[in-house]
Amino acid sequence: MNLHNYFEGKSGFGVISTSNNQGEVNSAVYAKPHIINSNTIAFIMRDRLTRKNVNENPQANYMFIEHKEGFNGVRLNLTMLEESQDQEQIQAMSRRSYAGDSDDTKRFLVTFTVDKALMLIGGEEAKL
Repeated sequence: MNLHNYFEGKSGFGVISTSNNQGEVNSAVYAKPHIINSNTIAFIMRDRLTRKNVNENPQANYMFIEHKEGFNGVRLNLTMLEESQDQEQIQAMSRRSYAGDSDDTKRFLVTFTVDKALMLIGGEEAKL
């Protein structure tokens, strides 16, 4: 699977869904992932519910919906690998800064392995 080629030049938005260890589900809007290698991605997260959930339950799902006519995109089944607080690495990977962020805003680089990639609609595996 070539995640870099898939996401390169695409515009759209993503939703990451997680659950805690009691099965309570949360979904949050997230930008495109940072591609680490052919089956590893990362997201920069703040200290909020999504991060809390993946630390309790490492399984997650990321759905990316392309901005184009029709229903195009992918669903990625994920397993959290690790979390880093390396602020230099996070700053280097950041695509934008957020109004209201201060120097002491906690941000985390959360890395996932991509277990499976499916097309946005149906159960067909995505050919990335």
